[in-house]
Amino acid sequence: IVSAPTGSGKTYVAIQAIRQAMAFNQTVIYTSPLKALSNTKFMEFSQLFGPDQVGILTGDRRDNAQAPLLVMTTEILRNLFYDAASGEIDLRLHTLGLVILDESQYLADPERGVVWEETIILCPSQARLLLLSASIGNPQDLAEWLQAIRPIPCHLIRHAKRSVPLRGLYLHPTGQLVPLFKNQDILQGKGYIFHPETKHLFSEYEIKPFR
Repeated sequence: IVSAPTGSGKTYVAIQAIRQAMAFNQTVIYTSPLKALSNTKFMEFSQLFGPDQVGILTGDRRDNAQAPLLVMTTEILRNLFYDAASGEIDLRLHTLGLVILDESQYLADPERGVVWEETIILCPSQARLLLLSASIGNPQDLAEWLQAIRPIPCHLIRHAKRSVPLRGLYLHPTGQLVPLFKNQDILQGKGYIFHPETKHLFSEYEIKPFR
């Protein structure tokens, strides 16, 4: 499990894990919660590893499905695991060496969390799992659960320092991009004082700032 803020290098960790698995001729599956994100990763990985090495499976797209690196939504992978378990398809489970679950904080989603949970449970025991997230609230609990249901030791990597600072900005109808808050600590829940320029622009358009 890699729990770190956005821009801290989680994608780099994933890429190095992919390189290592592919070097041993293992199949790699990279999942994301959204088709748009899957399409973005497909293009990114195609440029990085070569178009013949990367395939994509989503609800409305199926390209190069025999590639060693497959990008798909988590729901698609869960369904593939179901079909493979029933003998309906051959998912090359014997060569599956790495499954990457991006945005794995979706485990806590009340509607879609069960998909991530079932995917983890159905994942073949020989395949390594790499969970990436910037906002897992209880990574230690998740690590203990993974340790309990899988025979492979679970390692938790946590990094709290944000490499890319957050700034509250407001795009006004005039096209100006101005600070939203006088105190940027608002993003850490420390204040609600609006920037004077923002107040002025709000007043011009008779818009009351949200509290």
